[in-house]
Amino acid sequence: MIRMSWRQFLSNLCMPQAGQRSTQTAAALLAVGTSVFFGPHALAAEPGGTISQFSRVTLSWLDLTIIFGYLIGIILLGCLAGLRRQGVRGTDYFLASRSLPWPMIGMALFATNISTIHLVSFAQNGFTSGLTYGNYEWMAAFTLIILSLFFAPFYLRANVATLPDFLERRYNRACRDYLAILSIFSAVVVHIGFSLLTGAIVLEGTILPAFVNGNPEQYRFWTVLGMCGATAIYTIVGGLLAVVWTETIQTIVLLTGAACITWIGMNMIGGWHGLKEAVHPVNLSILRSSADPTGVTWYAVFLGYPVLGVWYWCTDQTIVQRVLGARDENHARIGPLFAGFLKILPVFLFVLPGVICLGLVNTGKLPPLPTTIDGSPDTQKTYTHMINLLLAPGYRGIVIAALLAALMSTVSGALNSIATLFSYDIYKRWRGEVSDRHLVWVGRIATFVAMCIAVAWTMALGRRDTTIFQAMVDVFPVVAPPTAVVFLWGVFWRRTSAWAAFIILVGGSLLGVGVFILTWMGILKINSLFMAFILFCIESVLIVILSLLLPHKHTPESLALVWEKPWHALRGENAWRGLLDYRVFAALLFATMVGLYWAFTSPHAYYPIRGQLEVDGQPAVGLEIFLDAEDDHLDERLITDQNGIFTYGSTLRAGGAPDKTALRVVVVRPVWDYLVEVVQKTNGDQPEEKSTILAAIPHGTHVEEKEEGGQRKFTWRDAQGEHRVVVPVSAHVELRRAPDITQDSIWAEGAHLSVVASPHERLQRLSLRTQRAAALLPPGKAAG
Repeated sequence: MIRMSWRQFLSNLCMPQAGQRSTQTAAALLAVGTSVFFGPHALAAEPGGTISQFSRVTLSWLDLTIIFGYLIGIILLGCLAGLRRQGVRGTDYFLASRSLPWPMIGMALFATNISTIHLVSFAQNGFTSGLTYGNYEWMAAFTLIILSLFFAPFYLRANVATLPDFLERRYNRACRDYLAILSIFSAVVVHIGFSLLTGAIVLEGTILPAFVNGNPEQYRFWTVLGMCGATAIYTIVGGLLAVVWTETIQTIVLLTGAACITWIGMNMIGGWHGLKEAVHPVNLSILRSSADPTGVTWYAVFLGYPVLGVWYWCTDQTIVQRVLGARDENHARIGPLFAGFLKILPVFLFVLPGVICLGLVNTGKLPPLPTTIDGSPDTQKTYTHMINLLLAPGYRGIVIAALLAALMSTVSGALNSIATLFSYDIYKRWRGEVSDRHLVWVGRIATFVAMCIAVAWTMALGRRDTTIFQAMVDVFPVVAPPTAVVFLWGVFWRRTSAWAAFIILVGGSLLGVGVFILTWMGILKINSLFMAFILFCIESVLIVILSLLLPHKHTPESLALVWEKPWHALRGENAWRGLLDYRVFAALLFATMVGLYWAFTSPHAYYPIRGQLEVDGQPAVGLEIFLDAEDDHLDERLITDQNGIFTYGSTLRAGGAPDKTALRVVVVRPVWDYLVEVVQKTNGDQPEEKSTILAAIPHGTHVEEKEEGGQRKFTWRDAQGEHRVVVPVSAHVELRRAPDITQDSIWAEGAHLSVVASPHERLQRLSLRTQRAAALLPPGKAAG
């Protein structure tokens, strides 16, 4: 009954129905007040309407004014925030004079965490996998409770400027030095690198086409340099105070802009009920069964995410630096809890738009996404696809400004944390006592150098056969498990020793590098989220054994940084009273998250289906097929690959069916001819053929092949213009044509094919004969 009432509430909340109070409530919640300022005329289409496949929206002068006005304003605000304090003390520049109140801490934590990775890649994940990647947002609330209750008090009582400084007080100097290097690595690689990459993708799909000729991707270096440079200006000038001031404004802009997409898309698809009718039901379940192809299963979420969450939210300098700048312990505790409530929003503002885009495409209300070289949808462009086609002038500028806000807040936070880490934990450590003015200038130089390295790293990032967010998650096992192990055991177990911690930090990160390489090479198939849990368990066992073998000698200072009993964190002698009592705030947040998980989890398991279709004994490549189930919500259209294989439920498209569900396979039409490179490999004693799609070509298109100067050139023309693929003469390249077949041309006695869902995934082979081929067979053999 509880689950039904939640869903009825959400359906009433989101479904536009004239004359009902729920419509105004939905507008207020989903648009976060946007409709108050801009009114209903910002919609690009009426509810239930369609957008022409050939419409291409460009940025208006209003959009450009909003975007550039925002950029100039935020840079000036950041510089003003830093310059208004005339002192040059290190705490002024790096910790905002420890003057931050809890609302500012909460919004700064949220803004630093949310980057263009979230807006671009979460929309991509929503399109491909539904709500399941929203677990990275909602599970964060639980680890923010851990930060508030157990870590924040120690950080403030130790009066540290950096988390490596905290490790030195709890363990030894070696731990501090290594964590400083590891933290700078994660800031450049994770926080800045992937943020700049997704920011470049957004600008290339929105702003740049208005100013450059040709493919905007050819200007990516200058795009990345401009984004990073603009952010570095106020970060270098103003320090943490400038970062937090701008992040507070950017949080408001970010939420407002993201709400535009969600509200307009939800209105266009027909509310929550319309969305449920337009997408596969697994897309709207946040927790998944063990059969889910994404690997983001319920046990990976509940076991693996806490490892990543403790590292990211409780021990990462880029994030926790805002807590270190709190006015007092109460502000340091309430700030993260406030951020935990804000983390509810990204599922609806960042992930759900991708699901909405999928529904709009499925129902024909939006044209399909652009395709990649192999003919599959280019899901990286999900968010820019919606910006270009859903938003009217003015709204488009707000959403792009929100994307820039997300990018700049993350990059500025990471640059400032790098400056703090380098100045306090590396430079001052080796140089000795230096003046605060000197240290501030060292921090500014470190910020500039970090910016240059980040730009180079971003340019080195290339596309992979996974989503951008998953590619970032694959890096986490390098830093998350060893850091989480050292901090958790350090504050909860007195006997955790300094040298055990140092060995785990070094050995654990090296082990993580090995895991990353094996994952990148495709040798290791375990999802990185669950792998983080496995590594955490291994390293936890090792730190206990090593601590017993290498005992720790405590000082009074280090003893004060260990909880005598975990529940002592709830004593709260000086806690505020009422709702702002951190214990009440934490309990309310915990109960809210449990309720949300209950409301958005489906009790059904959906199992992927793989089949291989042959026509007249040959693989049926490039065919569009329709899977027809008794439950219309499970119907799906798929296209067979270069080997005639189709997959219903994959990392690139959510799907599947409950156990023993039968789906009829109906051939629709030929769509693609594939240009394929074939490589012969030996797997033990067995020869193995591996094929890669070089290009997907509209079926029936004439392809011209020429051999010149040791190269083979394949050229063809379609509606988008002329295309060319060049390969060495030695390469084995085939043009695999789709069979000219429809359901009407299939021999009637063999036309009824079906596949069945099963927990034990296997390749189901299907064979069809055309009427022409069946007529050539001797009597009595057609059925064979």
